[in-house]
Amino acid sequence: MWISISIHVLFVVFFAGCLNLQSLCADINIISLSIENDLPSVPKLFFFADFQPKIEISPGNKNHYFKLLNMNNHTGTLVWKQCATLNVIPGNENGHQRIFWSVREDGLYHSWDNTNWDKKESWGSC
Repeated sequence: MWISISIHVLFVVFFAGCLNLQSLCADINIISLSIENDLPSVPKLFFFADFQPKIEISPGNKNHYFKLLNMNNHTGTLVWKQCATLNVIPGNENGHQRIFWSVREDGLYHSWDNTNWDKKESWGSC
């Protein structure tokens, strides 16, 4: 009898918690960062950041880089033939938590919806 009551109580607590999951998720502050190598041909693109050891990002949307970040400011450097700086500053993202970057021949492009792009950085010397 005691076990049956305990299981019912746990079920009610668990179910009530699931109903509040949406409000719980709204309280989680994370940034979803995606970087895609949209350079021509098959060049090597390297990414260095304060939250990531050096990695190579291959071209093509199946090979994009993805990382969940805390709400701190972060900086990274992309190295191709030259260098470009990528800044993740949550306060500048207008409340958007999904951030997309496209690395192209003429620089770095930023988007919140992976459709509309704004050029943010040009390539420069390392």
